[in-house]
Amino acid sequence: MKAYVKTSFRDLLITGWLIIFGTTVGVVAFHPGFQDQGTSGLLSLGGLAAVSTVGGILLTRFVDRLGQATSRARKIALVLFVASMVALIPVMFVLFVTPWAVLIVITLLYVRWKWALLAAED
Repeated sequence: MKAYVKTSFRDLLITGWLIIFGTTVGVVAFHPGFQDQGTSGLLSLGGLAAVSTVGGILLTRFVDRLGQATSRARKIALVLFVASMVALIPVMFVLFVTPWAVLIVITLLYVRWKWALLAAED
């Protein structure tokens, strides 16, 4: 019996958010350069990364529902997404910026593409 696994781009994008978050927390927790910060450094950078990760996952997860909502609801969702990404500024300053920036851009392109497809169907 063959098992068929269906993976969508949305699932891969959510997995990307979780992998980058896990990598960030792992670097802060185990890298010798961050050992002097202790648990408070891990919680502060990990917490800021968690806020952004949740924002990215929620926007990606509910892109179809938001696409069918009003223009005002979509703008509010994008403002909340950008606000959650502002929390990443200290994380990107201390650690690595490229994976987070690429993930943000890919998420915004995905959301715009899905919303354009939903608008074309109407």
